[in-house]
Amino acid sequence: MQANVSVPSPKYLCPHCKKASRLPQPLPETGLFQLTCAHCQEKVVLKFQNYKFEVDRVIPATREVLAPVPEPGIKTETKPFFEKKVVTEPERPVFQREEKKTTPHRYQKKPLPAWLTSSQPNTANPAVRRQKPRTNLSLLKVGFSITAFALFLFIIVFAYFIAGVFETKKEIPGLLVSLSKNIPTKILDRNGNVVSEIFQKRTSTLRLQDYSEDMISILLNIEDQKFFSHGGIDYLAILRAMGKNIIGLSYRQGASTISQQLARIIIDDRRKSLTRKIREAQLAFALESVMSKEEILETYMNHVYLGHGAFGFGEGVKFYFHKNPRELSREEMLLLASLPSAPNKYSPLKNPEDSYRRVRAILSMFRNRGIFPNLQKDKFASLYHNFSTRSPNETVFGARQDIAPYVTEHIRTVLSSIEGDKNIYENGGYTVETTLDRNIQEIISPLVRSYLARAVKSGKIQKKLIRKLPDSSEEKAIKQRFDDVSLLNDFLWEADFTENSKESGIQAAIVGIQPETGAILFLHGGQEFNSNNQFNRAIQMRRQTGSSIKAVLYASAIDSGVIQTGTKILDAPLYYRGGGGKEWSPDNLGGTFDGEISLRTALIKSKNTAAVQVAERLGYSGIENYFTKFFFPNAGEKKARFRGDLSLALGTLEISPLEMASAFTAFVNQGTVKRPYLIKKITNSRGMVLYDLKDMDEFKLKLPEERQVIRPDTAEVMVSLLKDSGRASGVRNGGYTGEVVGKTGTTNDYKDAWFVGARPEVSLAVWIGYDNPKFGMGGSGLGGALAAPLWGEILSIVDRNHFITRKNFSPAVYSKMHSICPISGKEAGPGCPNPIHELYLSDYPPNGTCTEDHKLPNLENRDLMKSLF
Repeated sequence: MQANVSVPSPKYLCPHCKKASRLPQPLPETGLFQLTCAHCQEKVVLKFQNYKFEVDRVIPATREVLAPVPEPGIKTETKPFFEKKVVTEPERPVFQREEKKTTPHRYQKKPLPAWLTSSQPNTANPAVRRQKPRTNLSLLKVGFSITAFALFLFIIVFAYFIAGVFETKKEIPGLLVSLSKNIPTKILDRNGNVVSEIFQKRTSTLRLQDYSEDMISILLNIEDQKFFSHGGIDYLAILRAMGKNIIGLSYRQGASTISQQLARIIIDDRRKSLTRKIREAQLAFALESVMSKEEILETYMNHVYLGHGAFGFGEGVKFYFHKNPRELSREEMLLLASLPSAPNKYSPLKNPEDSYRRVRAILSMFRNRGIFPNLQKDKFASLYHNFSTRSPNETVFGARQDIAPYVTEHIRTVLSSIEGDKNIYENGGYTVETTLDRNIQEIISPLVRSYLARAVKSGKIQKKLIRKLPDSSEEKAIKQRFDDVSLLNDFLWEADFTENSKESGIQAAIVGIQPETGAILFLHGGQEFNSNNQFNRAIQMRRQTGSSIKAVLYASAIDSGVIQTGTKILDAPLYYRGGGGKEWSPDNLGGTFDGEISLRTALIKSKNTAAVQVAERLGYSGIENYFTKFFFPNAGEKKARFRGDLSLALGTLEISPLEMASAFTAFVNQGTVKRPYLIKKITNSRGMVLYDLKDMDEFKLKLPEERQVIRPDTAEVMVSLLKDSGRASGVRNGGYTGEVVGKTGTTNDYKDAWFVGARPEVSLAVWIGYDNPKFGMGGSGLGGALAAPLWGEILSIVDRNHFITRKNFSPAVYSKMHSICPISGKEAGPGCPNPIHELYLSDYPPNGTCTEDHKLPNLENRDLMKSLF
């Protein structure tokens, strides 16, 4: 009976029971070994030769161990290699488990019964046979009960957790809306460029595609390497972090995924509690089930706090590096991505050493992973050097740059009125589309500041206290308007009265309007917008206009037919006696009179006597009619602001710069005036339109959307007259070389300097003066000396940079050209020397033809006339 088995076979087939038993490993190369069958306990001696074996003999049933047995014919000087022995004491068999001896318990006085010490069950004692199964059954029952209870408890907790996840899923839309709170409100110009922002909390609003792939890859490798593979929680990361924290006996590593971090941002609860952790996990799972991975990542990158008031990577990029996200270097990306875990601790401004330690740890981690090998430490040194020049207390609020603060404040007021009791800062995320041109708006404030500083330094503007008498009605009205917007407290107002005040306090208001639409292109409400200076002089201020109102007066008189361009007016002193014996005698600037002059000359030289005579010809009803069209279409507004007297011809009516710029659009828009507006549309964070242009009187001017104030041919006539007026106004001193229809204005005591000028593509009003009308600007504070050059500087820069497409004045098509006698003002006859050409209304031709044979006027007589007056 032999059986040869190859080396790889680990089995031995028992010749007695025919069942296989496993051979010991490793197999011996040669020799005899004893083996006991695992099934029938049959013992045999196996002979091994070259790892092959055969049954040498069967051993009778005695207690034996496998021992070296000498091979036949081999003599050895030492002990045989294997020899069968019969032993009396149990030794550890080679292939059998050794049975342990049981010793009596040390507290027992008598030996324990044999059945307790025996390793084999005592089947002779029935009690014992019944006792052991009962013990096993009891333990089984206890184990089953504990397992069942634990399973039941797990099911309850799991069900509660899952129910929480489903309940949280319903809340996610509202929770995501809450994230839009405190998002900056963006104010855009006509081309979609950001002009300004309104915010209390600076939150990013970028899309995921606005970031480079390297930025996203670096962030994920730092914060959540398995972001795109886990379901909201990374269990292996949790176990790894627990191990490191236990070994280090401190908190060294976290395991929150980006989904969990976003959940924490949404919950906004920093308490370390089990309830918060469960809630956070539920929300993480809910977010994963409702949002895509890209949406989760984008939301996280827009709301994670990066220190110094910057929420989101978009704001972080602007604050730390003053760049756009795609302009960042990899070193800058890594430094930014190192901040979310502890933005204050790792701030490169506050704690540069801790920040650099964190960066080095990330670089080491990247090297171990074999990613981003080209990151250079010397570039980080350069970054930290740049940070060292900045204040550690700097925030996004301090870095805020607003090129249009008065526009921003106006829009904030409009938003507040639309949203009522809602907090516009907390709601946030509004988008305000405006008509502004950012390119022009950006240059206005520094240009005006520089211009006024030069004027003060050169002595052109000298602050002069006019009188210390009680407030006039005009001064009371101006002071009341300041009080209405809570801008000047009594201290500031009285301080401005001080004659020796060191501060100049000079202000300027500027507003530019597109004539064909009424859209405001740029606006400047005053100097140095701050908490004590928020009064928007371009919109809210009403001041006497001086001679700039004469353009409206002359247009009204021409439109009504009471005067024509050839009309002659006597420039001579006038005296008016009113009720109560009061007298009024309008005077010309400089106190000179030129005798009989043409309407064009009267307008160019801004003759007050001529303007009063034109007003007399127009009459009270005519003045009321046209001023109603130009400024007060609303009956209530007219009643509150309009007064009918001849002084209106000299600009004593209080009008805002916005209203004046709007009125002048009629001359370059065929007599039509469009209601001015700044805001085109406002949408909230959900894209819902809250405000649009339709039927909105944005500035509460109580004006219709469009109104015809004069005839198209009247507008053409006024363009002809005002071109000469604009040419002589002083705009050339500001570097302007083009054509303009405009008129200067100066009020009594040089309190106000105006210039309002228009071209086909823009109508611009400039006002310069002091808020307190008790102060004047000195003898040089003329509209032509101050306001017109500033107008010229603004438009010359606009033209040089092609910010606005320049348009030419259209040729006259509605009015008719006539040859006029320069002496009589009638249609020129054969004997009229040097006739001039003037535009007339189609139904108001020249008043007859000149039949006189004129000779050149006697210069001696002309000088005599001047000396008389």
